Order: sequence, then C-alpha cells, then structure tokens
Amino acid sequence: MALTVMSIAFGGIALAFAISSLTVNVAGLKTADWTILVNLLPKIGIGLAVACLALWYIISTAEVMSKFEEMQEDKNGEMILPREKLTERIVRLIGLYREEKPQIKRMILVSKIAGVCFFLNAILQTTLLIGSLNTDAVELVPAVGGVLVSIVMGMVGFFLPFSFRKYSVCWDERILKSVEAEKKIATFMEDSQ
Repeated sequence: MALTVMSIAFGGIALAFAISSLTVNVAGLKTADWTILVNLLPKIGIGLAVACLALWYIISTAEVMSKFEEMQEDKNGEMILPREKLTERIVRLIGLYREEKPQIKRMILVSKIAGVCFFLNAILQTTLLIGSLNTDAVELVPAVGGVLVSIVMGMVGFFLPFSFRKYSVCWDERILKSVEAEKKIATFMEDSQ
C-alpha cells in the first residue's frame, strides 16, 4: 500500500510539472516569430508526452491499489482469520501479485527515481537556503521544513523498494511453488485418466 501511495504521489508531481510546462509553453504560441515557435514545439511535445505517461502511470497504479483494497475489504473486519480464509487470502494475493508483477516492478523503479528526485530537491533547497541566510527567520522556517520533507520523502523513496524486496522474494517463491503444484496436479490428472 505504501508503495502505491508513493507511486501515485510521485506520478501526480510529474503530471503537475508537465501540465505547468504545457501551460507556460502553450501561451508562447501566440507569437508569430518562427524561431520561438520552433523552440516551443519540442517543449510542448515533451510536456504532452510526460503528462500522458504520468496520467497512464497514475491510473494503472490506482488500479493495483483498488484491487488490493477489495481484498482488504473482504476480511469483513475479522482480525484473526480461520485457516481456510487465510489460505484463500494468500492465494488471492499471490494471484494479484502474479497478475500485476510488471506494474509492481515499475512502481519499485519509480519509487527509487522519486527518492533520487527528492534528495536532489533537498540539495537544491539547501543551496538556496544557504544563499539566503541574510533573510528573516520567518522566511527560513518554511525553507528548512521543505528541506526536511524532501529528505524524509527521499529516504522513504529508497526504503520502500528495499522493504518490499523481502515480500517480493516470498511471493516469487510462492508463485514458483504454485506452478510446481499445478504441474503435479496436471500430471496426476493425466495419469488417473
């Protein structure tokens, strides 16, 4: 769940930057100067491509989150599940993981990229903060807060894929065992016929 939230948040930030880039550059299309137009068209194309990609990524990540939420709601508030329900839940989670594995890999990659971007933002904010040490403390407090938030989000961006790796190893092993079980069942069914 944390991985999907981080992915949606970073996808939203990328979408916001792309839309802001589009609005700034589309306003420049009013000019009749061809050199400006030639410079603006690639920027608009890149902004449009990034906006579409970010929107697609947010939607596909939200679909994974929705499927996971449906499984969470099926517990009916039970804290301790009977063995049959627990087994059913594990099988459903394995199925979800198998079905959404490519998207989960993208989410892990995007989380690492988000971590790098947040750390770079913290470095940029710190250099700007150092350059403006002569300003009032009232202006410095939000700047320091922004640096701290960026550092925390950067750490979370790196921690989530690292912590998720232990779950993915477990799920991959369960998928491998389920494939082996499917083969044994198929062989048993063929032999009995």
